[in-house]
Amino acid sequence: MNTSQGLLLKNLVLHGHRKDYRVPFYPGINIIYGDADTGKSSILRLVYYLLGGKEIKLDKEITSSVKYATLEIHINGHPYCISRDIFNASKDVDVYFCELSKISETFPEKYKSSVSKGDDQNKSLSDFLLEVLEFPSVRLKQAPTKDSSETARLSFLDLFKFMYLDQDDVGSANMLDIGNYVLETKNREVLKYIFNVLDSSISELEVEISKKTHDKTQLITQYTAITTFLNQTEFKDTEALDEEINNIDLIKIELKEQISDLNKRMTSDNALYEGLKEALNTISLKIEQQEDTKNSTLRNIERFTRLLNEYQNDIERIKAGLSAKEIIGRDIPEQTNCPICETSIEIQNLSEKFDIPSDTRLKNELTSITRRTKDLKQLISENRSDLEKANNLLSALYLEKNKAREMIDDELKSSISPYLAERDAIISELAQIDERRGKAVHSLRVRNTQTGIADQIGRLAGNIENLKIKLDELKKNSPSLDDVMKDLGIDLNNFIKDVKIKNHYGVGIDNKTFFPVVRDTEYRKINSGGLRTIVSIGYLTSILSQKLRKDTNLPGLLMVDTVGKFLGKTPENPESDQLATLNDADGVADPEKYKNLFEALIKTAEKFDENNKLCQIILVDNDIPQNVAFEIQGLEIAHYRSNGVNGLPTGLIDDWDSVDTNNRSQTQPE
Repeated sequence: MNTSQGLLLKNLVLHGHRKDYRVPFYPGINIIYGDADTGKSSILRLVYYLLGGKEIKLDKEITSSVKYATLEIHINGHPYCISRDIFNASKDVDVYFCELSKISETFPEKYKSSVSKGDDQNKSLSDFLLEVLEFPSVRLKQAPTKDSSETARLSFLDLFKFMYLDQDDVGSANMLDIGNYVLETKNREVLKYIFNVLDSSISELEVEISKKTHDKTQLITQYTAITTFLNQTEFKDTEALDEEINNIDLIKIELKEQISDLNKRMTSDNALYEGLKEALNTISLKIEQQEDTKNSTLRNIERFTRLLNEYQNDIERIKAGLSAKEIIGRDIPEQTNCPICETSIEIQNLSEKFDIPSDTRLKNELTSITRRTKDLKQLISENRSDLEKANNLLSALYLEKNKAREMIDDELKSSISPYLAERDAIISELAQIDERRGKAVHSLRVRNTQTGIADQIGRLAGNIENLKIKLDELKKNSPSLDDVMKDLGIDLNNFIKDVKIKNHYGVGIDNKTFFPVVRDTEYRKINSGGLRTIVSIGYLTSILSQKLRKDTNLPGLLMVDTVGKFLGKTPENPESDQLATLNDADGVADPEKYKNLFEALIKTAEKFDENNKLCQIILVDNDIPQNVAFEIQGLEIAHYRSNGVNGLPTGLIDDWDSVDTNNRSQTQPE
């Protein structure tokens, strides 16, 4: 088997509102590390989701920046791109049978998002993945010991449990659904499937071969019908369509150059137009200034008139005061009788009871206001004169502006319009060229679909042959479950040995639960979180390593989120002295253990490379110790720092900090 056999992640692309965000993957070790809340875990969650995960938890940076996601993968050397809506997990999934760069030239196949929604006519994404990986499609018994047990279809997600340790699973006492009897039972059946030791393996393979042979026959019939139709309609072949698209692109480049040249000639040949345009701008500026002057004059007239009215009212009040003084200010000697007791009363010196201004003061005030009134009348007259001048000048300017516009229109007709007509003709030709290109691309998609069917037939034929070989091997030498568990225990023991834990003994696999055993203690009974971390990672790595010697039904992929969990880096409970004591007792808080763990994973990848087999291990953690960082140089695919130090990206969504806070609410998905 060569290094192209199996599943290989190539690129994760998040298609965003502002731009696209890309994470590349490579064979062997892939390391993602950096500060918390920078999107590291989201990368693995997105990979899981795009390979059939039921739901996905995403940070606000992603939900407000991304529309959908695409995962480019290679399976057995063939390229595929899986595109999926990240906001609606129930929508169908698009799968393109091509590389990422060829998506626009290919029609996607539609697959149901979950196994429960799929059927013979509408396959699920899980069905597609199992088929192209050449894994048999089987049904698993819910209660293996009962012949009458109900069965459930095996899905790709059932296999994913043995490929992906998320943050909650690493070192967890509930890893692989421990404590859930139904799921534990199913997982044991899945593990048997992975190693081809199901009781029904031979019969299931025979059914699978029969089914795929039927599918192959149907595809051949479909391919023949399509090919006949395309030939009868003289449909262009792929080579001719590629050539046509290339020629169209060359013509587009030439037409765009013509437009650029035309724009330059327009600029150099329209000097008079530019002069007229500049004159028009000058006139418009003068009109704006005169309008300001006119409005200012109107405001002055209004203000002065209002003040004049107030002064005139004051004059009338002063004149009334002078008249009142003549009457009220005199001393009138007079006697009269009291209206109550008829006593005689003398009325005199009445003016002493009132504060009456002197005639001189009132007359001076009257003179002053009268003088100011005359001044205001003069100002009003002057402003009215200025208003008349402004109106006359504005009339002349508007007349001049209209003449300038007429001259510009005449100039456009005589000098610029021909250029515009020529440019319109080129733009129209470009639109026709784009339409031709669109039709050619559509035709190319049709041809690519035809080619894809042919490729499917070839893959099915190869898949059937491989299944027949596997069936013959199973019939001749069916593997023993005990032997499988023994070999798995040996690989686990070698991994634990490489990590160099204290008291290294009693390592193997429990024959009943299929869980790892260390120091003669089954996994769920191990108290140390740090030791569970090493064992959980070692267990999945050992299952992966079996591909070095066996033909297992599991892709050569392993993803681990937070490798250093409980290893003196991220304690399970910082306030738990008991856990700290246990970790110290096992020595797992020693940074050397963390380094050894990384080296054991790197060693596994190197073994695959030495045996010319495909393996891909993706590791995520917050930080890498200095003694480890030096050794993994060149293995990092993403390194994030929230403060952007040393020019590093601030996160998976590396332009989130540049988005204005006020605009973030506007980009939230509906």
